[in-house]
Amino acid sequence: MSQTNGMMNSAPSTGAPTSAPPMSNPILQASEQKIEDGLTDSNRESYMKIVVAGMAAGLARGPNSILASLLKSPDPVRDAAKGAVGLVLILRKDAKGVMPLKAMIPAAMTLMLHALDFVSHAGHTQVGTNELVRATHIFTNTLFGHFGITPAMLQQAAQKVHGLTQDPVAMAQINLKAGITQHPAAANPTPMPAEPTPAPGGQS
Repeated sequence: MSQTNGMMNSAPSTGAPTSAPPMSNPILQASEQKIEDGLTDSNRESYMKIVVAGMAAGLARGPNSILASLLKSPDPVRDAAKGAVGLVLILRKDAKGVMPLKAMIPAAMTLMLHALDFVSHAGHTQVGTNELVRATHIFTNTLFGHFGITPAMLQQAAQKVHGLTQDPVAMAQINLKAGITQHPAAANPTPMPAEPTPAPGGQS
């Protein structure tokens, strides 16, 4: 348990961390960075509040905490994924539903990554790409199951997205809106004319 004490003690004595501690697993760290890179400025504050609250709840009661219980789990990958979803849903209920989904979902994913990093750092379970992929599938199914989103609905949405990518007109409109391509009517800056080369003998 000595390897887990650092994470347990990373929270201040109040039990409320001011930020999520850095992760030791580079794959999970990169995944967290990708999540945070995709946040908008307006969403980042809500996201961090949920992450901080989730870390505090997960670390509460030290060796008897939710996080520490993963060390006794026969399937910590599954329990990290399901536990992260369950935790944010409890926090959302406590907040009386005042928790934007666009912040809740990435925050729950980050909490799952930290839970996986915890069991990985403790030497309880090796976490690599395969484990992350499996955890993400379980996370998604658990989250969507709570909101009544079925696999058939996901498949239908995926087909619509695929169909959109096969439509060159639609893709051109998306690229224009995203600023990837320039509108054909957009003004182009006129290049400055080059200085004339002086004629031999000083004549223009």
